[in-house]
Amino acid sequence: MDDLRNTLRTTLEHSFGWPTEAATEVAQYAHIVSYDKNATVFHAGEVSDLLYVLLSGEVRLYYGTAAGERLLVTIIRGGQLFGTTDFQATDQSPGRQEQLFTAQTLSRSKVAMLSRTRVARVLQDLPAPDLVRIVQTVDASWVSLCCRLLTFLTQDVRSRLAYSIREIAKVFGIPDARGKLIALRLSHEDFAELIGASRPMVSKHLKELAEGGIFVKENGRYVVLQEDALAAMAASGRPAAVTSCAPPSVVRGVVREIMRQEPKRNNGRLHIGVRREQVAVRSAERMAAGCK
Repeated sequence: MDDLRNTLRTTLEHSFGWPTEAATEVAQYAHIVSYDKNATVFHAGEVSDLLYVLLSGEVRLYYGTAAGERLLVTIIRGGQLFGTTDFQATDQSPGRQEQLFTAQTLSRSKVAMLSRTRVARVLQDLPAPDLVRIVQTVDASWVSLCCRLLTFLTQDVRSRLAYSIREIAKVFGIPDARGKLIALRLSHEDFAELIGASRPMVSKHLKELAEGGIFVKENGRYVVLQEDALAAMAASGRPAAVTSCAPPSVVRGVVREIMRQEPKRNNGRLHIGVRREQVAVRSAERMAAGCK
């Protein structure tokens, strides 16, 4: 257990910019839990005062709709913080907000649970430069996620799939003589939920990629053989002006506009509708203009 606490302390220091003393204090009181594959760490809507740091393994974060559909938002790797809560919930006491996503393990995992109250107390005592560095690290992960979701709005299924495969290969890929070996066991259903498409459609495109010698499955593992070809596919389905170079302030403005428009139309509840998508696309175009 001491080794896992040391891993947590090191993660807080090197991945999130925490000072050694603060990281040590938080790690000392963390509760560390082991999970089997496909175990649920928490459910969306669950009230919690905890933050989570993945020490080993992989965790999938899902967003569910009222219609029962779900979207695979992202796959968390070891060394990442997760457990985002809805701070806008007015009926929740401070420190006990509802989870926005459902977290499910993709493999055997070890998770450190941190008291949000204790974390907040430690952060309050930090010098301003340290606190700014920590906030910037967390902010960067949200900016990256927002950029991907906005890009998806301008892409077709084939391009979204290519974009997602490249993203997974970048994070989880292992250099191989043939290209990049993806160290995750992903199903067609996983890819479908990740890009918001049907499983048959994803299977069709994965077959085409395999036939083209671009992305193949061997012995239960996927291998990226032609990363340049994937990049070309990802770029072909969206306007060339929409790139990842938008500054964080532009992206945050886009997100604020989307979130401001939709609640007025649905009594404060968010849903994925045509109006919201149109707003997001127009905002993405303005984001692209900021890259020029």
